Amino acid sequence: MEYIIIIILLLLFLLMLKIGLNIKIKDIKRLKQLSQDTQLNNIINMFPKNKEICEEILETLNNKNVKIEELSIEEKSQTSLYLVLKNKILIANIEKNCTRIQTIAHECIHSVQNKKILKFNFFISNINILYFIISCILAILNLSNLNFLLIILILIQLVSFVVRSYLETDAMIRAEYIAKDYIKSKKILKNDDEQKVINTYKEVNKIGIKLYNYIIITKKVFSIIIFLLIAMI
Repeated sequence: MEYIIIIILLLLFLLMLKIGLNIKIKDIKRLKQLSQDTQLNNIINMFPKNKEICEEILETLNNKNVKIEELSIEEKSQTSLYLVLKNKILIANIEKNCTRIQTIAHECIHSVQNKKILKFNFFISNINILYFIISCILAILNLSNLNFLLIILILIQLVSFVVRSYLETDAMIRAEYIAKDYIKSKKILKNDDEQKVINTYKEVNKIGIKLYNYIIITKKVFSIIIFLLIAMI
């Protein structure tokens, strides 16, 4: 019965957080609409290729030792990454995405963040996945104290969320300004087009930062709920 109450409270927490952050379905649609805006894409196509943009932004950040790799056309991933253990930026297939400058700036910023925190985030994320699997198996087999497993799971989820949220929020906020400076420094666009792109990036961040954090914490909460449901079987 107590687990049912905890599940209800967790769902209420997500609902209140959604209301508090004013998260709406139309926000997700708006982000997709912005990324696929043909006019904006045509404007951004005037800028260099992704790898060149990445190299130039890294230079402004005084960080030239990062390896840069572009995913092949066959790979459909839209997610760019900074791999801290390899000190490598993977640029996804975002050539036709108007937010590509800000996305690349985001990964470049990750490359200059505190390496200890980045490595801790990598390890705690993997420990989180491993512990969740092990705790679920132990719960199914009834081989350990469920309350103890639950407390440890909540602690790991909480630490994982805080660290990742800190890194991603920092990168998202700074990427807007790095992208703005890069766009202005190139002097490629007319003032109106330049301002349109900058305003788009501002809108992306206004929606994206709160949405991203809400999605992360929702995943953490649902991991706990799944464990509780398994424990109740």
